[in-house]
Amino acid sequence: MKTIGKRFFSISFFLFLLFAANSFANEDSSVIDIPEEFEGVQDVLDIESGAALENDIISEEDAVQEKNECQNFLDFLKRIRMLDTPTDVFSASVKDSGRRFLTSFANGKYQRRFYDENLRLEKVEYWKISSSSDSNFLERLVTYNPPEPSTGVYSIFERDYSQKTESRTFYHPNGKIKSQRKNYFDKDGLLTAFEIFTCKYNSSYKALQERLQKYSVNGKKIALESDELNTTKYEGEKIAETSYYKNSILRVRTFYGEDDKFVRATYFDGGVIVRDFYKGNIKLSSSIDDGDDDEI
Repeated sequence: MKTIGKRFFSISFFLFLLFAANSFANEDSSVIDIPEEFEGVQDVLDIESGAALENDIISEEDAVQEKNECQNFLDFLKRIRMLDTPTDVFSASVKDSGRRFLTSFANGKYQRRFYDENLRLEKVEYWKISSSSDSNFLERLVTYNPPEPSTGVYSIFERDYSQKTESRTFYHPNGKIKSQRKNYFDKDGLLTAFEIFTCKYNSSYKALQERLQKYSVNGKKIALESDELNTTKYEGEKIAETSYYKNSILRVRTFYGEDDKFVRATYFDGGVIVRDFYKGNIKLSSSIDDGDDDEI
């Protein structure tokens, strides 16, 4: 009876997969208008991704039981099309277009990974599923795109349905982030806020400037709520100085010296400056005074 119930679950599960595939085949994944720096760059991406697998040690008795309960379903070429165990389910399918997708189920959740005809990852769907069809919903969608031919820049689009956010991130060919826009929505799906992050590098791809701008949205009104800027100066390969600006006002500047020594100056309204002197990560002393920004 247990086996029949298990087989029934597997059949029901994959019927649900077919239904979900049809339901989301024509889903509109468009986003709101993107600022100029996000326009004209083709949605792109071809990245390597993966996660380390932990080595679980199981007893010989458990190994025998798992082997007996594990079911392999092969096609006529003896290739695995579905793997069914007491804890998870895995299946592989090929569409007429040559695209392939892999489905895995474990711990009440399942993923669908879509690949193009060149076996490049295109999209991953993260679903939450239970015995009640009313509880099945798409939690997160991540879309990957191949690099743009002229620049090699690629992007990732992510929509988080549970957090009501979506983001589009652009990367340089070496994997360094170029820019990102993240949108926030209310329970009715209306845009309430968004953030824009940009990063500039030197010829060695060391970050020179990182900027995060936060905006609020009220109907058609958009207001800049916060503008944070981090800058870095180098002497050769070593960092010489970093600065942090909040809404165009210098707030923190750090000067780096020899022997792991550095001084961090924090600037407050009214001209008050607090200087902290460090060696390594140990603070040696502090001072509070009014003075010239460039003095240490």
